[in-house]
Amino acid sequence: MLFRRGEEFLTRSGLRDLVILLSAVSAFFFKVTNAEIVTAFLVLFVGSFIHFIAKGVLIRNEVLCKEGIYSLIRHPYYFANYLVDSSFCLMSGNYYLFLLYPFLFFSSYGPTMRKEERTLVSIHPEAVDHILSTPQVFPDSRSIFNVKHLFSGFSLTRITGKEVARILRFFAMGILILAVHRIPWNSIGRITEITTGPWIRISVLSLFLAGAVLYGANLLILKFTNNR
Repeated sequence: MLFRRGEEFLTRSGLRDLVILLSAVSAFFFKVTNAEIVTAFLVLFVGSFIHFIAKGVLIRNEVLCKEGIYSLIRHPYYFANYLVDSSFCLMSGNYYLFLLYPFLFFSSYGPTMRKEERTLVSIHPEAVDHILSTPQVFPDSRSIFNVKHLFSGFSLTRITGKEVARILRFFAMGILILAVHRIPWNSIGRITEITTGPWIRISVLSLFLAGAVLYGANLLILKFTNNR
């Protein structure tokens, strides 16, 4: 569901779907440079990496997570989502969408973060100190020094198949948005090889196939995980 009555104006999953849709549509009308493509994929990689690390530290509700990446920010998982969605906005070439996204993010995630922290304090009263001393979503000049403890408390056993599938889906969407950019307008019915710069030459078909393969792998992992 994209919109929900009540506290959340825009659901988190709905926001992701909206960003992907707007990014894909924008790719038809806005150009993107090689530098922007590289930047977008770097942001996507960092977001996926933080997603992975946060999942490997989190023990939801049972333990108050204050070590590792949770010593930098209180909601690293949501920060990762912010980076992933921002990478799609960058990939679209639509800077209006990129500038609009922070407002959409906090309208969607703000109520969830407040609700989760109220629940956390009710279970772990000592969480108040962590909330008061640690930034919510973005690291500050003090907490950033805790990056040296990034892997503290991390365990691969907490990484589920769903998390791996989710990361594959992130990259599939990024590649598919790039593929839309590369469709030649003068022969939209034919997938032809086109030049993206002096250092790379790639076909639209290859991009769509790569995105489809990653998305298919995501579905297979989800099916295998759900059947276990």
